[in-house]
Amino acid sequence: MARARKTLHITVTAGPYGSETPVSVFRLVDAALDKGYDVDVLAYEDGVLLTAKAQRQHDDPIWTDRAEHHTDAGKAHSTTAEFVARLLEKGKGAPHLNWFV
Repeated sequence: MARARKTLHITVTAGPYGSETPVSVFRLVDAALDKGYDVDVLAYEDGVLLTAKAQRQHDDPIWTDRAEHHTDAGKAHSTTAEFVARLLEKGKGAPHLNWFV
């Protein structure tokens, strides 16, 4: 008999760029999917802004005069909406990710 897949439920209330909480949530979701867990994320309060399409990539001004801060990823910072989109793509099949706003 097939075993039921375990599901991790997460509620996130932190909005983009205000703290490290969203990054921690993204890492947790990614790791859970890698380990075979289905994941349900409920974005609540400021957390709904993590998927806002109105976000724009921006350059970090420190890179204009400090080459040591430049990375292979380039100067543009990904938006939280782009991170969520990548996770949703990863969680399309099994294991599955649901992101509720």
